[in-house]
Amino acid sequence: MKKMICGLLTAVLFIVFGSSLAIAAAGQKKVGILLWSDEVRYQESTLAMLEQLKTDGLTSLEIVQVSAKANKATAMRLAQGLAEQKMDVYIGVGTNGAAALQKEISEAPVVFNVVYDPVGAGLVAGWQHSKNNVTGVSNLLSMVEIVQRVKMIVPLKNLAVLYTPGQKNSESQLKDLQGVEKDCGINILPVPLTSAEDAVSVIALLKGKAEAVFLTGSGFVGTAIKDILDEAIKKKIVPVSHLPDYVDQGVLLGAGADMKELGQTTAVKVEAALNGTAPNDIPVEGPKKTWFYLNLKTARSIGVTVPDALKKEAVKIVE
Repeated sequence: MKKMICGLLTAVLFIVFGSSLAIAAAGQKKVGILLWSDEVRYQESTLAMLEQLKTDGLTSLEIVQVSAKANKATAMRLAQGLAEQKMDVYIGVGTNGAAALQKEISEAPVVFNVVYDPVGAGLVAGWQHSKNNVTGVSNLLSMVEIVQRVKMIVPLKNLAVLYTPGQKNSESQLKDLQGVEKDCGINILPVPLTSAEDAVSVIALLKGKAEAVFLTGSGFVGTAIKDILDEAIKKKIVPVSHLPDYVDQGVLLGAGADMKELGQTTAVKVEAALNGTAPNDIPVEGPKKTWFYLNLKTARSIGVTVPDALKKEAVKIVE
């Protein structure tokens, strides 16, 4: 299936793999998918998951897919609506999407994807055994690897971290960076972003205070990403993120999981849950490798040189 299905619950489309029918056949398994937003990484990983399910022979699933459009209240309403439909498995894509499902679903399996810190977010008790009805796939990465590569581009002393208080994944990324600042020999400057509208003014304050800015998975960052990057480049501050899809939009260095791989791994867990395996017995998994992405156009605009060694390591380079 080549087209993603998104939208509010009132505009939900039902898909039966291999059929145009909208009515579930007797005994047909039902899967509900809640995306936190329509950002590229969520759509790409979800599409990979759906294609893997089809490849593995699950061609008669009834799929209901909705998007919260990065709104917590909408996420809760959509989760409630999916719960009322009594799905066999629920899939939450993004930390807030998964959290909304977890609050509504206490018995049926909930499988998450693209969740940075599932333990810190309170989705599961541990990676090996969740101790509840939840399991899934994380995009947790080594912050040391990211910082090391930023230092190859710019003499890094102060790294600003743009995050949103109250958004668990965003807070977890800040915490992980603070945890490595001593070993990496840098200072972490937490920069709270409490609305998308404040993005430009917040970045403007960093001039002369930070050589680089790390963009967390904050929903406000995603909403204001163009304005954030335009201002960072104007102020000659190197933008960095663990979200590789931001590189196409102007982030100089992206380091992240392969979204297709995460989606395929999620499909395996969904299949296990559909076959009756308890989520507690399905370990949470992270990415198999950290991939690096570069935007050389941004590097030229800021006036920094990316070393050849880093160019060779990058799996994608935007010229």
